[in-house]
Amino acid sequence: MKVTVVRPGDLGESEARLWAEFQKRSPIAASPLLSLTFAQAVDRVRRNARVAVVEEQGKIKAFFPYELTPNNVARAIGWRVSGLQGLITSGAPLDARLLVKMAGLRGWRFDHADATEPALAHYHYRGAKMQVPVIDLGSGWDSYINTRTNQFRRENRRRRRHLESDVGTISLEWHVSRLDYLPLLIKWKSEQYDSARYLYSDPAARLIIEELITTTNEDCHGGLSVLFAGDQPIAVHFGMMGPRFLCSIETAYDPNFARAAPGLTLWLALAEQAAGHGIAWIDLGYGMPSRNGRPSYKLDLANYSYAVIGGAVWVSRAEAAVRAFYRRLLYDRQGHQRDQ
Repeated sequence: MKVTVVRPGDLGESEARLWAEFQKRSPIAASPLLSLTFAQAVDRVRRNARVAVVEEQGKIKAFFPYELTPNNVARAIGWRVSGLQGLITSGAPLDARLLVKMAGLRGWRFDHADATEPALAHYHYRGAKMQVPVIDLGSGWDSYINTRTNQFRRENRRRRRHLESDVGTISLEWHVSRLDYLPLLIKWKSEQYDSARYLYSDPAARLIIEELITTTNEDCHGGLSVLFAGDQPIAVHFGMMGPRFLCSIETAYDPNFARAAPGLTLWLALAEQAAGHGIAWIDLGYGMPSRNGRPSYKLDLANYSYAVIGGAVWVSRAEAAVRAFYRRLLYDRQGHQRDQ
């Protein structure tokens, strides 16, 4: 095995075609957040963006995109904008520890990697698996909406009627490549969540988002979808789109309309439009916050999910053993505390 580490921007058209072909291996690998376009957008802003190119007998069999940290450990490329990590492979067997070693790294920490990736099977953290909710539109909008409960559909129609009666006709501007409504999204989201303030206070993350909103590449292009009541914007969604795949990054709504649940109205209008544009899969993201013990809205929307896992690959077996021992102690202590 030969491993060559380059900047994402150093890869040419032939590598781009191969990368896109490898992404077709699975729905998870097809995420625009694992595309070469996304990696190259990060590279233009952050000088620590890297891709390890894996070759066997002169043929490329995998790409490993990552960001290099000061302690020589790989982390998610596009960190803060994206937490999804993975290997873009041909499907050939791959030794993850040897790859990390030959890339000159001390290790690789992953938070949200495909739980079914064979190369990472021995490097999972105990208790670090989670399900990512998905709106599966593969059979079309009508098929999807008919999987939702009668109560859910009635409640959505009721809220939509009230919004239209009080404010104006509901409409959606679909996935526009403009920055007009980004400040509004940032304002609304930052008022709700500290994590959003951290994201948008990072100048590099903001530049990555702005570039991707204005790009038109097929494997990854960002866009803003805006829900209007009459002429008034009441909710905004930011997502990354690839071939038949929409990955949600942020959704926010005007807090003055919170009781009317404009976010849910936005999501259903977005899903209907997405189905009409040939999108088969909307990834809702791995964060599923709840309030007052109530289930996340993502669980109401999702009709499918896939598993991601956290873990680490360490070159030094001694370091791997020490870290594994520490995690076992921590996990057991937390488990004991939960039982009290």
